[in-house]
Amino acid sequence: MKIGLLGGSFDPVHLGHIQIAKEAIAALQLDSFWFIPTKHNPWKENVTASNTDRVKMLQLAIGNQEKMQVSTIEIDQDSNEKNYTIDTLDTLVARYPKDRFYFLMGMDQACAFEKWKSAKDISKLVQLVAFNRGGYPEDHENLKKYHFLKIDNPPITASSSEIKEGAIQMLDQNVLHYISSHGLYLDGMIRNRMHKKRYQHSLSVAKLTAQFAKNNGLDEQKGYIAGVMHDVAKEMPIEEATKLMKEYYPEYLDKPKPIWHQWLSSYVCEKEFLIDDQEILKAIEDHTTASTTISKLGKCLYCADKLDPLRGYDSSADIALCNKDIDAGFRKSLQSFYDFSKANHREIDPVFFEIYHKFIGEN
Repeated sequence: MKIGLLGGSFDPVHLGHIQIAKEAIAALQLDSFWFIPTKHNPWKENVTASNTDRVKMLQLAIGNQEKMQVSTIEIDQDSNEKNYTIDTLDTLVARYPKDRFYFLMGMDQACAFEKWKSAKDISKLVQLVAFNRGGYPEDHENLKKYHFLKIDNPPITASSSEIKEGAIQMLDQNVLHYISSHGLYLDGMIRNRMHKKRYQHSLSVAKLTAQFAKNNGLDEQKGYIAGVMHDVAKEMPIEEATKLMKEYYPEYLDKPKPIWHQWLSSYVCEKEFLIDDQEILKAIEDHTTASTTISKLGKCLYCADKLDPLRGYDSSADIALCNKDIDAGFRKSLQSFYDFSKANHREIDPVFFEIYHKFIGEN
């Protein structure tokens, strides 16, 4: 068989990876194409997602592409040493002596191939294949020197690093859903949607919500996701916010604009990030005003948002209470809001009294 190989961290796999696999299968008439996620990439020190997550995302990205599969030959090795391509290829050639392997790499790597360990041996062991990457030349002396074949593909511009910074359009929808549902990369993905101070607040609230959830017997991961995403629409342009409120939340249009983001953040989570966990979405919708139907997870987020240590006052006692009993901590937060509003003669939304009466009683 003619087998294409593409190695890498796949942290995460993106549409470009799948596209080049399709291009290679067609151009080289391959019988099969294997993605090889590395356990310890010699070129990268930090991998964000676990081996299990990276394999699962690859499987989701491949979907029903019959000729594509994931090889865990590097992940399954016992050694914790860095994975070098020459070692993997030696093993594959020995294991499948009747097959012909085509090892693919982008022009970014082909231009630096002389730096690879045992580059000459690799070129003799398998057929090297280069493909176009955006921002890199389409030709290089290494192509001739190491006997590369070249695929004349439209340059691949997607990159895992850009995805981690918020370019979620580069992801397969099933992979995006997996990422969001497992809380992967979210801290980086939201960074460019808000100013630094709010970003730091979001990370702090995520940590605190997860802590409250864990200490109250709830899902820590859900707490983190709700916390990190709770303000994702806080800085949405007012024109866009107004349009979405009119279309999806007309019943709340008369509420103060500064609290619109609790509904709009839920919208962004569901429609853009494909988060479909209703408990998480409801917690985000309740994080500013609370509600009579707020869940325990919602209470964790509500209190974490109010008690975030970055707000600049000593909330340690209330945080300790929430870690011990989130229901008691939530009641304390409601009482504190009511007392503060009354003392400062601030108008209180009538809906708040419904919440107050349900969880605390008559005031």
